[in-house]
Amino acid sequence: MPYSEPLFDAKILEILRQIRPQTVLDIGPGAGKYGRMIRGLAAEGQTVERLSAVEIDASYVETFDLGAVYDEIAIGDAGGLPDVGPDAAWDLVILGDVLEHFRKSRGVDLLDYLYYRTKHILLVIPVDYVQGSWEGHGAEAHISVWRPEDFQNYRAGLIVARTDGGQETLLVMINGLRARRGEDHMFG
Repeated sequence: MPYSEPLFDAKILEILRQIRPQTVLDIGPGAGKYGRMIRGLAAEGQTVERLSAVEIDASYVETFDLGAVYDEIAIGDAGGLPDVGPDAAWDLVILGDVLEHFRKSRGVDLLDYLYYRTKHILLVIPVDYVQGSWEGHGAEAHISVWRPEDFQNYRAGLIVARTDGGQETLLVMINGLRARRGEDHMFG
């Protein structure tokens, strides 16, 4: 689905306020929840220099008016980023309810690529929520399972929680190699 549970919304807003990213890439924005959160922080005086997105489903751009939220939207499979963006860099990359849509090997490749080019990577991952295509959108199917131990090779902090429906969900914050000392904004 192009929507996500509000389970971690307050914590994510807290993280956004703390790290104050200037360049953000939202991979798989769906309905644009995280982009709208970031834009909403402008009322508190927090702005971003560039808010970009990569969306695999072109129909979502119009359906969810994503052009009003993001400065630029690339249509395509974010799994191809390592092949086309060797010089890309961001303060924050968000994969909110996205990583489970990748084959595990492609997801690991994408995380490794982002780890070199990003200060912070924020992931929201439903662990045991079974989902196939959604309203004819095949890219919405969940095809991999991610667990806390999958993030041991990164400078990562995580929270495990359950939705009201009982599904386990992870909130993972990875500090990439572009983070400077003192920017270890983990969960506390």
